[in-house]
Amino acid sequence: MSEIKINYDAVYSKTAELRQRIQTDLREAEATYRHAQTDLRRMDSRTNAEFTEAMELNQQKSQVTIETLAKLLTFIETSTRQVEREEMVITRAFTPSRAHARR
Repeated sequence: MSEIKINYDAVYSKTAELRQRIQTDLREAEATYRHAQTDLRRMDSRTNAEFTEAMELNQQKSQVTIETLAKLLTFIETSTRQVEREEMVITRAFTPSRAHARR
């Protein structure tokens, strides 16, 4: 039978890193959107208004994507914690206790 080994600390570390990277990218994207929208609002034309509307829609889509990725990372962390707890329970069940070993 094959054995699966999970490095729990690596999972937690990577999900935290990815969550931080997502937040950094989101802040940078929002700053870029705000800057572009400010520049476009100074111009007076229907095309610029439509472009600004499209950018706002894309910004909303980006936010939804970020929220979805954050939920997925939370799911990964939660699932990993659950597997880790279950693994500990199984290990304890199959590891003879010292009281049993003395008998």
